[in-house]
Amino acid sequence: MSTRKVICGGCRRNVEDGKYLRCLGCSEMYDLPCAGFTDKTFKKISSNKKDNIMETWRCVACTSKQPKKDNTNTPVRGLSDGITLHRGGAARGPINLDVSESDNLNNTALNQTMEMSDPDRILLELRAFRDEMREEIRANRTQIERLTDKMSVLSDRVSECEARIERLQNRMDTLEHSNDKSSQSDNSALASIEQLRAELNDRDQDLLINDVEISCIPEEKGESLPHIVTTLASKLGVSIAQQDLVSVERVGRVQELVAGAAASRPRHIVVRLARRAVRDQLLQAARVRRGATTEGTGLPEPSRRFYINERLTKVNRQLFRRARELGGRLGWRFVWTREGRIYARRHHDRDSPRLRVRTESDLARVFGPDAVSPIAV
Repeated sequence: MSTRKVICGGCRRNVEDGKYLRCLGCSEMYDLPCAGFTDKTFKKISSNKKDNIMETWRCVACTSKQPKKDNTNTPVRGLSDGITLHRGGAARGPINLDVSESDNLNNTALNQTMEMSDPDRILLELRAFRDEMREEIRANRTQIERLTDKMSVLSDRVSECEARIERLQNRMDTLEHSNDKSSQSDNSALASIEQLRAELNDRDQDLLINDVEISCIPEEKGESLPHIVTTLASKLGVSIAQQDLVSVERVGRVQELVAGAAASRPRHIVVRLARRAVRDQLLQAARVRRGATTEGTGLPEPSRRFYINERLTKVNRQLFRRARELGGRLGWRFVWTREGRIYARRHHDRDSPRLRVRTESDLARVFGPDAVSPIAV
């Protein structure tokens, strides 16, 4: 047999393995399942050179068109005899080609194919179409179930978002109408507003997590701030490359500069670093080498001390300044910042708690109400 690719006349698929039979009547090619043969029977009829069925085989359509012969003595065979019919091909049943030496059956019996009428063929086509439709309906049902599950999840999420929006709207309505309520409700609303301000301030502080602030550096016209930052970092033993700097600028009110002279109070240099690890390393080096000066950095003389600290929001900067003033006046040993948060501790021993200052009311809670007077925020 030729191994070229052909189209099966029954199932209309490519015959990949080259095993097919050509109908003697219509010259259509059929693969083994549509012709009603297996690989085992195909090998046996191919090797039988004496009576080659492959040269005289006819498909079901051509067989049904042949004139009917007298089949009075032919027994009727039904589905109970183990015959399996396939759409588009010949009727396929159990073909026994095992020839024993005692029986010596004639191989020409393989040339006898079952005749199938048009109603039977239509019935097989309908059954095959029904099976295909069942498979498609089952697949569509599975897809619909998946879409239903996804829509259910999406509906739950939309309901959750609507509930959250409704809660926020109710909260805003409560704050807007707080002036019409009793003094207790007023105090509750004010506490809520203070809490919201504290949360906004914490969020703003988190945005400055990679920033540091350098102070006491003389300001000159045409200065290169990235070069100053890398030089000061090298002075502290920290290597900073240009790609580690996201932005470097001076902040504050611009002062009039006289040519050849530095400003009396230079503005702070704000540095935003690309990595938090570099920022933490720079702050740690500044704490260890506290008291470092600009000597040997190439900055204008005379040399002076410089400071590198965390960058704080305006609210935290005012609270930190006020906390340091109160701590110094009341004899508190430690007032410091870490990760943008303000802390205070009275004594060095472990029994002395570390207290956080987050809002103006915390100043009275930490240092006592008698020592605190209102400040403008």
